[in-house]
Amino acid sequence: MRRFSEVIGELGLRDIPLAGGPFTWIGGLNSQAASRLDRFLISDQWEDHFSAITQSALPRLVSDHSPLVLEAGGFSSGKSPFRFENMWLKIDGFKDLVRSWWNGYSVEGYSSHCIAEKLKALKKDLKKWNKEVVGNVSSNRAEAFSRLQRWEAKENENTLTPKDLEAKNLDLEEYKKWALLE
Repeated sequence: MRRFSEVIGELGLRDIPLAGGPFTWIGGLNSQAASRLDRFLISDQWEDHFSAITQSALPRLVSDHSPLVLEAGGFSSGKSPFRFENMWLKIDGFKDLVRSWWNGYSVEGYSSHCIAEKLKALKKDLKKWNKEVVGNVSSNRAEAFSRLQRWEAKENENTLTPKDLEAKNLDLEEYKKWALLE
């Protein structure tokens, strides 16, 4: 048993916390003995590829051992699936833009093939448009808020010129736009 523990240490493996109870085995006369015999061991490299790792003990239904479930929370590298953002609907001209893209795609074949190809093209255009036009909403909102704070500080020191007031109002509108999208 000591050698087994040494190998675990040499390999840099570690036990992850167990949800669902402290023991994986209960036995003996009148179930008086309990131990955590079963476990998953993971390495740092393995954990780097998966997020939200948990192991859970399920109820003992047919054995004196609790079945264990390992949930890795999904693979963390690779592309994330495409998601339609409802905030896009709040952007002026968005529906017309999508309509023009959709009507501009020329695909021939069975109707199911045409729809699938048009959806692929629309996904590509939406991703590009989102990156170029919308960008990072939280970051844009924070930048606009920062500009408003600078205007407030300047206004506390002096009265703002008409040109400054116009610029402050533009920044306020910009902030409202990003805040509504978030």
